[in-house]
Amino acid sequence: MHFEDFSSFLDMAGYGLYVWLSFGCAAISLLVLWLDSFFSKRAMLKQVLTEQKRQARIKAAAEQSATAEKSATAQKSATAEQRTNGETI
Repeated sequence: MHFEDFSSFLDMAGYGLYVWLSFGCAAISLLVLWLDSFFSKRAMLKQVLTEQKRQARIKAAAEQSATAEKSATAQKSATAEQRTNGETI
């Protein structure tokens, strides 16, 4: 299409209101979609980081528990060995 001036371009042969409303609705829809994606990504990344920290704490607690259990078992066996040798504690 060829328009003589900018005002006839905006008027779009009488259909300007519908054309520009549809462009506006599409632009607003795309903006809302982009904003929703942006904030959802931020929330998901925050949730993933929280879960990773939680998993690290669980792993550290399990390792600490295993170390404490191993130490207690070694201490019990040393005590039992001393008793079998006739030593008093």
